[in-house]
Amino acid sequence: MTKDKILEMLHTLGERFEDPKIQRRFKEYNKTLQFIFPDLDAKMYMKIGDAKLLEVAEGETEAELQVTMDSPVFFAIIEKTESPMAAYSAGKLKTKGEVPDLLKLQKLLL
Repeated sequence: MTKDKILEMLHTLGERFEDPKIQRRFKEYNKTLQFIFPDLDAKMYMKIGDAKLLEVAEGETEAELQVTMDSPVFFAIIEKTESPMAAYSAGKLKTKGEVPDLLKLQKLLL
């Protein structure tokens, strides 16, 4: 797994905002999500504003939600071969943030 592939996948998640269900769920939602991938020593973030992907970049920023996982776990969740809840329960995924934000993120990833 490479940093470029993760950035590409995060950009691809932005396409999900075209779904009316996702648009309704993320209406007036303005948050930054920080992703940390220890296996790649990488940090990336995603800024969401009113049901739109505003920015995806490598680096660290102030964020309302932080998710830490190795890159294979990220891709397994995206490819739906592992559920976020199972990864969290197994300690493969760690989060910091408010529960409603975590639930919204889960809807975006699945």
